[in-house]
Amino acid sequence: MYFVFYSFLPDNFALSAPFVAWTGKYCIIDFMANRIIARKLLIAAGLVFASTFIVLLSRHLSLVPPKPSPDFRTFGPKDAPIQIYEYTDFSCPHCRAADLQMTKILEVYNGSVRVNFKHFPLSSIHPWSFLAASYADCAGAQGKFREYAGMLFDSQEKWYLDKDKPAEFAAFAEKLKLDLPALEACAADPATERRVKLDIAEGDIRDVNATPTFFINGKRAVGGAQFLEQAKNFDNLLKKKE
Repeated sequence: MYFVFYSFLPDNFALSAPFVAWTGKYCIIDFMANRIIARKLLIAAGLVFASTFIVLLSRHLSLVPPKPSPDFRTFGPKDAPIQIYEYTDFSCPHCRAADLQMTKILEVYNGSVRVNFKHFPLSSIHPWSFLAASYADCAGAQGKFREYAGMLFDSQEKWYLDKDKPAEFAAFAEKLKLDLPALEACAADPATERRVKLDIAEGDIRDVNATPTFFINGKRAVGGAQFLEQAKNFDNLLKKKE
């Protein structure tokens, strides 16, 4: 009796005939020749399948708990009944529109909404998004995250496709009267880069693949339209919390 299954093992993995034969990526096991080897391989394949399924399921259901953003990227009371995690990219036009929506939401539901701003730069199509995120965080360290982020969004068409490092990054700092040498040093600090990368990794784990993506009390919304659709239920959510 023989059993054929797709191999999860490396190409150079080898067992002596007649127990196992390879056909491209497929493994043919002679169960009668060696039941023990066959059983171990099937168990290994089953474990890989199970772990992959669990990871994909946890992504789909947003079971991975998010890490709070730094204080300068968090807006609203910690115990607010509506908790929002926003994954965004400073070069994304849809993110700019969503940022305006979020500002209005924070005003209308003042005290009832908490927003955790998360970086998710799509560097493959937006070459300066990652650095923009770093500069915004460093402006935040000087107490001006929202102001600097707003400038990045408002003028994104002027810098997001620049061939060289955008001059706007320093110009915004001067307009906000930030300590420019400290800002530049902070943006080059590996710790700043690591913080942005952790946001990206968290977004990957939560299966974020477009910006902006929101999680509102754990429920996913992709894009401004889906976000506003969920925002229509905020009053009902607040009534339930009373």
